[in-house]
Amino acid sequence: MLPNDSSGRKQAGTFPAPRSPVARGATLDTSPRDSHLWAPGLCMAKSPENSTLEEILGQYQRSLRERANRSIHQLQCALREGDVAVGEEAPGPTCSSGVENEDPGMAWHELQHSHAVNQLKALLHQQATKESEVSPSRRRNVSPLRSSEYEEANMPTVYNLVPIINDQSQYIHHLEAEVKFCKEELSGMKNRVQVVVLENERLQQELKSQRQEEAMREQTLLDASGNLQNSWMTTGEDSGADETAKRRFSQGNADAVKGPSAGEAEKWKLELERLKLTYEEKGEILESQLKFLRKDLAEYQKNCEDLKERLKLKESLLANMSNRVGGLCLKCAQHEAVLSQTHNNVHMQTIERLTKERDDLMSALVSVRSSLTEVQQREASAYEQMKQAVQVTEEANFEKTKALIQCEQLKNELERQAERLEKELASQQEKRAFEKERMRTEVTKEREDMESKMFSLSQNIAQLEAQVEKVTREKISASNQLEEVQNQLASKEMDVTKVCGEMRYQLNKTKMEKDEAEKEHRQYRTKTERDLEIKDQEIEKLRSEVSESKQHLEQEQQKAARAREECLTLTELLSKSEHQLHLTRLEKDSIQQSFSNEAKAQALQAQQREQELTQKIQQMEAQHDQTENEQYSLLTSQNTFLTKLKEECCALAEKLEQISKKSRSEIAQLSQEKRYTHDKLEKLQRRNDELEEQCVQHGRLHEIMKQRVRNQITGSLSWTLSTSNVNGWFLVRGEKLTNPSGPLADRFRN
Repeated sequence: MLPNDSSGRKQAGTFPAPRSPVARGATLDTSPRDSHLWAPGLCMAKSPENSTLEEILGQYQRSLRERANRSIHQLQCALREGDVAVGEEAPGPTCSSGVENEDPGMAWHELQHSHAVNQLKALLHQQATKESEVSPSRRRNVSPLRSSEYEEANMPTVYNLVPIINDQSQYIHHLEAEVKFCKEELSGMKNRVQVVVLENERLQQELKSQRQEEAMREQTLLDASGNLQNSWMTTGEDSGADETAKRRFSQGNADAVKGPSAGEAEKWKLELERLKLTYEEKGEILESQLKFLRKDLAEYQKNCEDLKERLKLKESLLANMSNRVGGLCLKCAQHEAVLSQTHNNVHMQTIERLTKERDDLMSALVSVRSSLTEVQQREASAYEQMKQAVQVTEEANFEKTKALIQCEQLKNELERQAERLEKELASQQEKRAFEKERMRTEVTKEREDMESKMFSLSQNIAQLEAQVEKVTREKISASNQLEEVQNQLASKEMDVTKVCGEMRYQLNKTKMEKDEAEKEHRQYRTKTERDLEIKDQEIEKLRSEVSESKQHLEQEQQKAARAREECLTLTELLSKSEHQLHLTRLEKDSIQQSFSNEAKAQALQAQQREQELTQKIQQMEAQHDQTENEQYSLLTSQNTFLTKLKEECCALAEKLEQISKKSRSEIAQLSQEKRYTHDKLEKLQRRNDELEEQCVQHGRLHEIMKQRVRNQITGSLSWTLSTSNVNGWFLVRGEKLTNPSGPLADRFRN
């Protein structure tokens, strides 16, 4: 059913429109119109994860291109078949003129069919010419009277819409990533500002603590000075100076303005005003940008609403056109029947594909609208965050200027204190020189007195050494006596231990005898108990026999007599055993009493001996302690006297050394503190310079990010407007293709 090459060339000349979508699809990636959409994709393609996403998107775009090419090829085939049918119908007027008298309505149908075909040709030709001439900016500014004509030619193909929608989602993701980056930068700025504030507070506390330490050192220096009157005077002056310094420190900015740093304070004020002006200008620029973006969004929303209305109108037109039925002549009907039988399924498939693509486009529009609302909300939140960040930076700069002013005030105060301390040091050095001379005279006098005392003490020491020798001799004799007494005590203790061992041996013997007697007594008792039990059993037996055998009374009486005799013998034996037990008990008691009496007597003797020995030992120890205490008291009194003299001499020498060391250490400390404060001030100035540079860099970075966001938003809005115009053209073209009046429309319906 395809035409020849010659007919294909002619149709290519008459119908250039089908070529244009393919050409545009081939040059879609390199066209300048979509360059701003591919910019975020290129930026994101730098990472390996986004490269995989781009590969997936490329595959999806290729599949969509293949589908679009197939649908376009089918449409081209259908249009070519329609042209062939028109060419074959060229001699139709002759036959229609012959049949005109029979059916006058057939001519009207033929004219209607040719009119629809010519209209399609004109529309396709207009589209091909306007794509090369009209730009998207001029299409937007077309008058409302001519807009209805241009809308029919401004609809894009499915091939162009699907990659645009995919790129739009990619672009939205890129914007979200940039917004996250801005938020992270803002949070970093907040954290740095907090760090700066904490450092300023810490420095203020350190300066306060240094001031307190200096005041305490001044008080200690004044207390260490010589005379009480001078110390009271100096402490009064220092207290007055401290009160004046505190008042100056509490006054703050007023004192700084009155001092020599008034010019620097004015400079800082000018810098503060300049910073305020710059931040106000930045805020105005941001507000103007937001207004511009809001206007663009409003225009975009209006365009979306217009597109909705157009879709509704075209759907209603489609519904109305589907209800109409067009007539055909016999030849056309026959030809149409043949074509409908051969190409019915193809057209149905194309119509279904077009409806599916239209549904996909509608869902894409809904997703784009939702993403636009989300982007608006994110822009509002980003604007609020930027406002907060600007406020925080202003507060940080204000606090920084405060800290710098305070640092300058502290510099001035430190310089004043250094001058005052130098003056005090000079006065104290003069006082110390006078005191040194006075102390030297006193020390020389005291040395002479001490030398005379030492001569007298040396004589006393010689006498005391002679006495100590005598005491040592007596001590040696007393120690010898003590050794003799200790030897006697040791011998007596040995005797006592021997006696105790013998007594213990005797006690053990008596215990053994007692245990043996108790065992024998137990054995006798058990034997007697057994005999009694046996006899009781026999008595019971006899009683039973007596009760049973009343007839044998005589025999039983004899047996009873015998039993009575035996009982008497047994009772005698029992009485004897009891008597023996009583005797053994008496013997046991007597043995115990004698043993206890002997033990008591021996214990009393041992106690008496121990008491006598302890009394002797105590007497000897008391005598020895008395002699030792007397000697020790003499030695301690002599030693204390000597140590006191030595301590007084050492104390005087140490006082002189301490005074000299204190003066040197105080001078060194003051010089070190001066260096330390100077180094600290330099470090603080460096930190402030670094913080200022960081603030300037962050401001530049924020401006760069804002410009990026602004450029991307403007590009996205221009792209969305161009896509809206292209969508309108596609819908108009689809309506013209699906709902024309004539045999070609009927063929599409079938």
